[in-house]
Amino acid sequence: MRYRLFIVLLAGLIACSTTTSLPTPSPTAAVVRPTPDIPLLPAPLYVLDRGQIARIERDGATRRQLTRERIEYAGIPPISDMDIHPTAGMVYVVGAAAGDRLVRTDLDGNNPQIIYEEAGHQLSAVRWSPDGALIYLRFQNNREIRDLPDGLYRIAASGGALELVLADDPVDNPTNPSRSVRRYYPFLWDSTGNTLIVESSATFYDDCELVFWQAQRQELRRPTLPEDMQSLCGEAFWLSDGNAALFLIGPPTGPGIWQVDVQTLQAQPRTADGVLARAPFLKGDDLLFVAVDRVNDGFTFTLTRQSPDGALTRLRPPFRETPLLIRWAPDGSGIAAVVQTARGTALRWYPIGDLPAVELPQTENGVSWLIWGSIPDRS
Repeated sequence: MRYRLFIVLLAGLIACSTTTSLPTPSPTAAVVRPTPDIPLLPAPLYVLDRGQIARIERDGATRRQLTRERIEYAGIPPISDMDIHPTAGMVYVVGAAAGDRLVRTDLDGNNPQIIYEEAGHQLSAVRWSPDGALIYLRFQNNREIRDLPDGLYRIAASGGALELVLADDPVDNPTNPSRSVRRYYPFLWDSTGNTLIVESSATFYDDCELVFWQAQRQELRRPTLPEDMQSLCGEAFWLSDGNAALFLIGPPTGPGIWQVDVQTLQAQPRTADGVLARAPFLKGDDLLFVAVDRVNDGFTFTLTRQSPDGALTRLRPPFRETPLLIRWAPDGSGIAAVVQTARGTALRWYPIGDLPAVELPQTENGVSWLIWGSIPDRS
C-alpha cells in the first residue's frame, strides 16, 4: 500500500485559499497512551506494519502480529496489500522473487493457503467481494512474453485462474500518450455487491478519479461532473442502499463532499462551497467528515458533523498533524488515522468528544494500511 493518492489530495488542499467554514481553532490537546485491558476502541483494528499484518485489540494497547511472512529482499516489506472479510478471513499479497503470492488465512492469521502464484505476475489492491466468494485485484504482467493483459481481475476465494474484469486501456500513442489512457484498481464495493467503485488512474500522468463498475452491466460508468471539477481517489463512502456514494469532488483548489447517483451518474454537493473536506461518513442522517482549515502557520483537521439542515458542529478539538490515512470507526465514534509527525508517522485514535487523542502501537517502520474489524456482538 502507499500514500501516493493521499499526497496528491493534500497537495490540492495546500494550494487552496483560506476558508471560513469554522472559527480558528484552539491548540490540540495532548496525546496519551492507552491503558491495557480497558476497552478503548469500538472494534479491533487490522494494520499492515513493517510488511506484516497485526491486530490492535480493543484496549488500544495490545498488538498481536498475525503473519510471519519471510522477507526475500532486504528493506522490502514482504506483504504489500491486504483486505479482511468478517467471515471469509484475510487475504494478502506477498512479494516474491519468482512472482507474487495471493494468500488467504482466517482472521487470526491461521491456516494460510496460497490461492494464486505465477511467475512474473504482480498483484496488488486486493478487495473481497461483499459475499466473500470472490477476490478482486489489480494485475500487472511482468513476463517477457505476456500471457494476460494488465488490468482489474477477480479470482474465486478458493483459488483457481484469474478472470479478467476490466483491461487497462491500450496506449494510443507510444511517443506522446494521452491522459485518457487509464489503468484500473478495485477500490470499494457497495454492500449489495452490485457496484464497485474503481480507481481510474492515468497511466502516464499523475491523475486519478473514481468511476463505477456495475456487475450486471459489466461496464464502466463515469460520473457527470461540472466543468473544472474532478473526483479524487483514496476516499469514498457508500450509502446503505447502494444507490449512491459520497466522493471527494472539487476544483484544483481542494475538494468538498458530493453525492453521486449510480444510475443517473449525476453529482450533487453535500457540503457548502468553501468547505474543504476529507473522509466522508454517514451516521444516520448526519454527514461526518474531517474539515480542513487554513490557519496562520499551516492547517488544522477537525472531526465535523453536518446536520441535514447544513449546520456544522465540531466533534472534538482539532489536530495539526497531517493525516495520511483516515478510517472512521464502524459506529462513527471517532477515527483511526496515520498522521505525519516531526519524527515520522504515528497511528492515533481520535474519539468524538473532548478526550485527548490516543497513541496506538506501531513499529518504527510505521503503519502503511489499516482496516477496522467488526464491532463485537454484545448481545
